Amino acid sequence: MGGIDLPAEPESIETEPHLPAGEKRKHCRTNSRRGQTDPSDRSYPPVEAVCRAIRILREVNLQGIATINSLHAETGIPRPTIVRMLETLIHEDCVVRDNMCGGYRVTAHVAELSSGYSGIQRVIEVARPLAIGLTREIKWPIGLGVLDGDAIEIQYWTGTISPLAHTNTVLGIRPDLLTTAMGRAYLAFCGDDERERLIARMRGEPGREFDSEREKVFRSMLDIVRRQGFATRDPRVGPERMTTYGVPLMENGKVEAVMSVSFFTSAIPHYEIRKKVLNRLIEARHDIEHALSFMSTQPELDEDSRRSYEEVSF
Repeated sequence: MGGIDLPAEPESIETEPHLPAGEKRKHCRTNSRRGQTDPSDRSYPPVEAVCRAIRILREVNLQGIATINSLHAETGIPRPTIVRMLETLIHEDCVVRDNMCGGYRVTAHVAELSSGYSGIQRVIEVARPLAIGLTREIKWPIGLGVLDGDAIEIQYWTGTISPLAHTNTVLGIRPDLLTTAMGRAYLAFCGDDERERLIARMRGEPGREFDSEREKVFRSMLDIVRRQGFATRDPRVGPERMTTYGVPLMENGKVEAVMSVSFFTSAIPHYEIRKKVLNRLIEARHDIEHALSFMSTQPELDEDSRRSYEEVSF
């Protein structure tokens, strides 16, 4: 099965009042299924007043106690504009004037801005553009998921830009830890204590066919996954005609997320899977982990941070 050429969606065109007469700018609908995710490719120019307010808020936070002059020196924003921005931020309870210290400081309400953000989402943010790039290269959809209790929750999927996606969406689907590539990749690379806790949980689930013999086989399979660096989905479970590979995304020795690629089994000859899919997936994993390392408190990357895996014969 080769690549499938889909007709491109028509782009909506609108005339911008600030552009020269007759000149038009392409506008990518924000709710388009194939809308661009590149933050540099915007539908509209940024609102300068909002940008300035955010710069002022960020700078007050950095300085601890900020004055009009210190904010002007750091941002270059005119002093009257700074005063108006500060008054607006005071109205929104984000900034307060501290007369004791002779300046402005942020309030506790600023912490509310981070209430919807977690470290796990940071991993997805870092991995997202690289997952997009991988799909554009190999055409098959990439999934990103995190552990959610006793399963993996898929939080990001590139199927909307894949010409070969087999379904509308997999977001919110919870791949289990026993039979799926994502779950197996997580269990193989998580810490020993966490692995034992999760396996004990599976062992105690009613209706789960996970006796001592199957657990022994499963543990042996996890050893192989750790050596080869990737996991595969149990071929006895659906979706039929599909093959899935999964890899962990590690940071500071901990599995922060898992990444997978799925493709039709008949689409790629078995002897070409490593070259066309698997190597690209592992390279993307390395790139994501290096990006996470660069953004962490230890930006210096050493050779040990890059893992080497056994060559697996196909």
